[in-house]
Amino acid sequence: MKTKLLTLLLAVFTTIAVAQPPVKIGNENTDLRTGAIQHFAHTRYLDCIMNCQRLVAVGNSDGLVTGLMSMAYDSLVNIEAASKSHGVMLAYRVDSSILRRLAVANLSPEIYKRSIMKTGADFYNTNSYDSSEVYFAEYLKLAPKDTFAIFFLANSQFYQGKYDVAMVNYKRVLELDFNRADVHNLTGVCYMLQNNFLNARDYFAQATVLDKNMAVAYSNLGKVQYGLQDRNAAVQSLTQAYSLYPKDSNSIALLSQIYVEQGDDKNAEKFLAKLYSLNRNNVKVGWNLVSLAMKNKDYEHASAYLQNLIRVNPKNAEAYNKLGEVYITMNSFEQAFNNYENAIAKAGENRDFLYGAGMCANKIGLYGKAIEYLSKATTLDAAFAKSYKELGDAYAGVSKKKLAKQNYKLAKSLGIEKEIQQQNLLQAKN
Repeated sequence: MKTKLLTLLLAVFTTIAVAQPPVKIGNENTDLRTGAIQHFAHTRYLDCIMNCQRLVAVGNSDGLVTGLMSMAYDSLVNIEAASKSHGVMLAYRVDSSILRRLAVANLSPEIYKRSIMKTGADFYNTNSYDSSEVYFAEYLKLAPKDTFAIFFLANSQFYQGKYDVAMVNYKRVLELDFNRADVHNLTGVCYMLQNNFLNARDYFAQATVLDKNMAVAYSNLGKVQYGLQDRNAAVQSLTQAYSLYPKDSNSIALLSQIYVEQGDDKNAEKFLAKLYSLNRNNVKVGWNLVSLAMKNKDYEHASAYLQNLIRVNPKNAEAYNKLGEVYITMNSFEQAFNNYENAIAKAGENRDFLYGAGMCANKIGLYGKAIEYLSKATTLDAAFAKSYKELGDAYAGVSKKKLAKQNYKLAKSLGIEKEIQQQNLLQAKN
């Protein structure tokens, strides 16, 4: 999930902050914080401690305040006080390195934090996730419970493939805000990418409980249920995902696959057709649809799918041949003839195209065309018995009995009778 709203959210956050009416204590606290940082930067440690103590007295202690106090006491060699403040600072998960950088920068904490966040956001929005990770981690040293920053830190790690640490941070968000369905889903994705389907299933299921309209969570839940061999549950989850987002190709593809595995040809073709409608260039899906339609003797749909395969690739010899077979099965010999002529024009001459065109020409009484195409077929493959048999029929059609007899004789010598027998047996089985 690539979240590109970070810059916008920052702008909104800043606007809201500016729009709030000024509060005296808030302004005073901001001055105290800034003063404490400046005093520490100029080695005025007692003044720094006094400002920090005033902030603690009004209930505004945090990692920044206790960290500054710890460093100031340490600079004054007040070991006991420094140790006490340091312990509190660690509870806020703030280390002294960022506080020293803040002091050197000589900026107010809010300006410094905003600068770090903006830099992290800029890197994130330009897909520089390694750099955005550094800045979000830096920001969180000052605001360790900011779920916004933790979430985008986790995303930065996720996009780098650091699924273990991303998972840790997604869980940190959930500790602070359990009702984040999107974060449950992303935690599940981390588990799923590590093939831990059981834990992934729990997080995806929780996401669907928290947000019943979250199509991606239902889709992911269906994937791991399928991975756990629970096909019925997977169908239920994937169907829900499809109902919420009918253009989700992942859900549709997996649904069609499950129905194929279950032998439910009707539903398999239904969802394969939906998948094909989303991407007519998907050749694999097109051929799967052809196979299902042929299996169900649905020749009209089979011909439509084959025609589209030819539109996608006008030189698709296999599609031309299969389309010719479909038309012949439907006794649509004129359409079959036109198909083979189109194949010859678009994909070039080959034995099968020429034989198909000649055989169909015979069926519709175009004996001259049949002789033309079949003669070329025998030139390309002098051992193909069926070409000679059809060529004999073509000559018989124009009353050239001697030539007809010669071609029948050649066909017999090449085993045409055995081929016809095998063909009849195959047709009987089908």
